[in-house]
Amino acid sequence: TEDVITQPEFKGGIEKMYEYISNNFVYPEEAEKRSVNGKMEVEFTVEKSGDITYVGILKGLDYSIDEEVLRLLKAMPRWTPATKNGVPVRYKVSMPINIRASRKGQKSSQDLIRYDEQ
Repeated sequence: TEDVITQPEFKGGIEKMYEYISNNFVYPEEAEKRSVNGKMEVEFTVEKSGDITYVGILKGLDYSIDEEVLRLLKAMPRWTPATKNGVPVRYKVSMPINIRASRKGQKSSQDLIRYDEQ
């Protein structure tokens, strides 16, 4: 029989996660001066408890922006963990985050979010 796997989820869904990042992102001054923007790629592990660990940047944009995004990811509220046949499992998530230089802060859009079981 096949394993039944559910993916981990940010409470309220992925839209809420992007909203969390948009609302809390503080655009670093030096990066803003240079109008740094683009797509970065991040990864983290959602533990069985829903805690976020092993936060990393796969493809960075700028040191100051990378640091700010890491700060936000580490501060994320607990996720609903992934499950395998009903039992919580560790899961590694990698996803893009779009950073756009704008006075109103950062807007992000959902692209491809990859989930890999640990």
